[in-house]
Amino acid sequence: MKGLFSRTSEDDFKKVYDSLSDAVFRFCLSRISDREQALDITQETFLRFWNELSKNKPIKNRQAFLFTVARNLIIDSYRKKKSLSLESVLTHDAEDKHESLAFDAHIEAYAEAENLVRHINALDDIYRDAVYLRCVEEMKPKDIAVVIGQSVNVVSVRISRGLSLLRKLMHYDK
Repeated sequence: MKGLFSRTSEDDFKKVYDSLSDAVFRFCLSRISDREQALDITQETFLRFWNELSKNKPIKNRQAFLFTVARNLIIDSYRKKKSLSLESVLTHDAEDKHESLAFDAHIEAYAEAENLVRHINALDDIYRDAVYLRCVEEMKPKDIAVVIGQSVNVVSVRISRGLSLLRKLMHYDK
């Protein structure tokens, strides 16, 4: 396979993969709640990205492209398995949690992040992706609009309303 693709495409892919693969995986895991399936979807997302690069198709916003592909693959997986439901977010065995020294050093931050994602997942579908992409992945509304296929104005309204609902869910509305 070596030589079929330009070195620039390989380097470009590696840079994008290094910078965004964790974020795409977190997004998938927060929606699927199954580590193996989230890994599979992440892999398929980057495979599709690689295919687009290899065809020399211009991708203006790579982050939006990746999250759009991942979101569509997640939707497809739900269509295939309608009985699936979102379970707790970022679940790991106790052994997994204690294997990482970094986790031990940041257990409080991890718990807060887990709580935030759990509450985001409790939002209605109409707000969930917009709020997640804005708060967790720190994407701009114009990029989120590309991912979810709505106008920037609609996305901004969904973020605003979703955050208001999130504050109520987390009892921060007082």
